[in-house]
Amino acid sequence: MLFGFVGEEIKKIKYYYRETLTCLGIFVVAAYAGYIAAVLLGAGQAEHYLDMVKNMVVGEEMPENIFLFILVRNSVVSLLVLMVGIFTYSIWPVMVLLFNGAVSGFFVKMQSFLFNRFSFEIWVFGLLPHGILELGALFLAAGASFYFRRLRKTGHFNWAGVIRTYLVVVLPLLVVAALIETFITPIIIYRFLA
Repeated sequence: MLFGFVGEEIKKIKYYYRETLTCLGIFVVAAYAGYIAAVLLGAGQAEHYLDMVKNMVVGEEMPENIFLFILVRNSVVSLLVLMVGIFTYSIWPVMVLLFNGAVSGFFVKMQSFLFNRFSFEIWVFGLLPHGILELGALFLAAGASFYFRRLRKTGHFNWAGVIRTYLVVVLPLLVVAALIETFITPIIIYRFLA
């Protein structure tokens, strides 16, 4: 019975896959813009960037449970994207996608300057292991918010559908992504980029 319920929710992705692909496109455009911004700043700014990151890390207490910290942060963002997007004419999800894309593109290029590596290597080894699931969950949450907004306009909207989408589709992806980001990505980075 549980697997049937989960299967039904996953099948409903077909109703908002176009919106999800649009969200991917928004993210890619923003990531490219962030990447270009880092290129324009140049390698000379990489040391300043490193100092800024060190100050942020040293200035803040690292949470004891990194996994829980990552999971809660990403879960809250995705839940807000899904729920707030329904009422903000999808402005909130688009803003989150633009911000995350720009930061990701900028981060990758600055890391490539710092590690003297190709940007592609940073994407593959530093972001891809957990990013596929983490960003996939974000794109699905944003795409679903567009879909539920459309349902709201037609009068076929219900909160139970929103909660089911979050609990069955988005949250499981975020749990696995947080596990990978906490326990596997650091090993991959150390092995291939250090």
